[in-house]
Amino acid sequence: MSDKYAVPNKLPAKQVSILAHRKKRQTEENSHGRVKQLNRSFKLRKKPRGFIKAEAFVNKFRKAERDTHRMKRMMEAKTLFKVTDSDTNKLLVVFRHRAHKIASEITNKMLGSLRLGQLFNAVLLKNNEETTALLKLVEPYVTWGYPSINTVRELIFKHGFLSIESKKVAIDSNKLIEDHLGESGVICIEDIVHELFHVNDNFDKIKEFLLPFKLKAPKGGWERKTGVSFTKGGEYGNRKEAINELLAKCL
Repeated sequence: MSDKYAVPNKLPAKQVSILAHRKKRQTEENSHGRVKQLNRSFKLRKKPRGFIKAEAFVNKFRKAERDTHRMKRMMEAKTLFKVTDSDTNKLLVVFRHRAHKIASEITNKMLGSLRLGQLFNAVLLKNNEETTALLKLVEPYVTWGYPSINTVRELIFKHGFLSIESKKVAIDSNKLIEDHLGESGVICIEDIVHELFHVNDNFDKIKEFLLPFKLKAPKGGWERKTGVSFTKGGEYGNRKEAINELLAKCL
């Protein structure tokens, strides 16, 4: 047979190059198409539904109703404003540990009055009858106890912010403290720690400037059920000195 009609064993280099580029282009197009498809499905999952099931409204109403009945029972009880003799500590640290959204408007207002309007907020409060009553009313959503001076210091140094002229300012210098609290004899961060821990005369004035501490969920997650009382093996309620162990995981 003549060489004229022989089939070449190899394609020309130019043709090989074109085929390789085509294959690469097709692979890239398929890859981009897959990415677009995944992005579209992700956006659809994030997109809020236009239709809300009736059960969602019913559950919301039931939760709000349960909160109202629980508060009514607490208000009728004679122990609402009672501070036990063992509660000799002057300072409390309160931490909102559950419920990003709460159905009951009354509960939201009470948490707002305690400056616990957001999940994982923590505040320092005086241990008195008024505070005790409010904590009992919102008990399923918060946990509290007696902070050590080391816990107070860690909260101030790591998560301390002041509200100055409606702006959030980090406590990063003693000069900042002296400029705004120097008239009260508070000139450094350690003075703030001392005044808050011992609940001295400047406690309320410092609280006017000090914003709630924004913490995180505990490292490793919750060990117990957040909707069960601490005394029954859960997470909410009065932990007393054990609150320091929890906050160490949240700082």
